[in-house]
Amino acid sequence: MSAAWHWVRNFAILLYVTELTKNDPLYVSLTAVVDYAPIFLFSTIGGIFADRWLPKRTMVWCNLLSAVSAFVVLLVVHSGSWYALLFTTFIFAVLSQFSQPSVMKLFKQHVPEKQLQGVMAMSQSLMAVFMVVGPVIGTFAYQRFGIEISLCVMGAMLLASR
Repeated sequence: MSAAWHWVRNFAILLYVTELTKNDPLYVSLTAVVDYAPIFLFSTIGGIFADRWLPKRTMVWCNLLSAVSAFVVLLVVHSGSWYALLFTTFIFAVLSQFSQPSVMKLFKQHVPEKQLQGVMAMSQSLMAVFMVVGPVIGTFAYQRFGIEISLCVMGAMLLASR
């Protein structure tokens, strides 16, 4: 579920930065860099820790910290210091690199071997669907309700997923 909110949140932030900077290519591209850089920097580390830590606890803490980061982004937006959005987006992306390997570990622990491949395929398919649907929902939420409501709903959903 956190993958869906990841895309909704980041697309709303992308639209907010685009609007705020009057489509400045540097800042618009920086939002993508801080979202994707953790994949390269932390995916191996996240996988190592997923093997050592309790996966459910890791997922709960990552969702809790992601929810906190959503509310921090909200505070940043209200304070007018939108540059901190880049930092909080980076933190959110780092947390997802610790949470995602834990999901796979939980699958391996709780799903029978015969069904494991199908369950992992379904999980990956859902992530792909959310890569398409998330930006659509993020755009709708941002245009209809603004950045504040988008972030509040996303933070609340992450808290509820605990």
